[in-house]
Amino acid sequence: MPTGTVDIMKLSDASASYQIMFEENAGGTFVACVEPDELVKFMHEEMRIDLPQAVDAARKAEKEGRTRMPDVFLEENNLHAIMDYQEEEDLGEE
Repeated sequence: MPTGTVDIMKLSDASASYQIMFEENAGGTFVACVEPDELVKFMHEEMRIDLPQAVDAARKAEKEGRTRMPDVFLEENNLHAIMDYQEEEDLGEE
């Protein structure tokens, strides 16, 4: 998996959540929708983003509504783990 940009956007629905996308190109790849209390943990443990960088990104997303982290390398194995996580979440909602 090449280097790309992680785009974190605060969604304003009934309960606040964050949409995380990993963009290799202009189209982007949807990764997950995460609750606020899980955002840092998700980025750090599932996406393998350094903890200080994940904390900083979460703060910016909370304050500004959106933040982007350029030049993030997301290993293909990590992306598969995240997509499996997303599939489990989707199945659990039915």
